[in-house]
Amino acid sequence: MAAVHALGGTALRPQREVTSDMLGTGPDHGGVLWWGDADTARAFERALAARTGPIIPLITDAPTRADVLTEWHLCVDTTAAGGNAALLGQYG
Repeated sequence: MAAVHALGGTALRPQREVTSDMLGTGPDHGGVLWWGDADTARAFERALAARTGPIIPLITDAPTRADVLTEWHLCVDTTAAGGNAALLGQYG
């Protein structure tokens, strides 16, 4: 949790031991951190891959800012202006 918080993210600590069955359902999270044995990691990956909805990555190394922060994008479609963004507003 400290690694996630140090990067500006939010982390939840489970109240009990997590099993792969628990990861197959339940609320969506931005990712699942697992630092442990490879067999459990594979079971967790299979459970997360079987979920419907958003893809939830299994992070098995130290998290990065890309793992813990949300990025928002704004796309301006200039097709109606013939591809000329200057026609969408005054600049200067």
